[in-house]
Amino acid sequence: MASNPTDLECLLDSPDTVTHFLETLTGERLVANVVRQYPLVAATDNALGVAAGQTTTHRISVLEGCTTRVPYVYAESIFVPGRLPEAVRAQLERTSDPIGRVLVTHGLRLGREPLLPPGRVGAHAPGIDADFVSEIVWSRAYRLTIDGQPVFAISEWFLRSVLDVLDRQAQTS
Repeated sequence: MASNPTDLECLLDSPDTVTHFLETLTGERLVANVVRQYPLVAATDNALGVAAGQTTTHRISVLEGCTTRVPYVYAESIFVPGRLPEAVRAQLERTSDPIGRVLVTHGLRLGREPLLPPGRVGAHAPGIDADFVSEIVWSRAYRLTIDGQPVFAISEWFLRSVLDVLDRQAQTS
């Protein structure tokens, strides 16, 4: 039986980070291929509760296998650097570690609040790489809190490669 996006939604309905989930699923370490990361001025209607005009950071990355280079997730994040410990900010600026791994490594208490209903919603978001659009099987958008304070607004587009891994696991079970 082929996996479908609903299977993926059920599996992702856990408190684990997407990094941990995918590393467990694929059996390989993930890296964040950071396509772009740049300062962004917050708009009035932002999802992070910061004043309009405050500086945030916009990060666009593809989570991919460290060895295979298979892309699994296209992600866009906006975060408030001033709400992160200095060591976390520095690590996000200089490494290819996924956000989830960085936050967990630093022992931060995380929470997730949905911003949109999960599904194929937002598959054609502005800026998404055209190469990935036909591969999108599921997406979600959520606010990531640290100690109850909103720090990240994250949109993730899961690619067909995730369902392929689920199919392979189902065939060997």
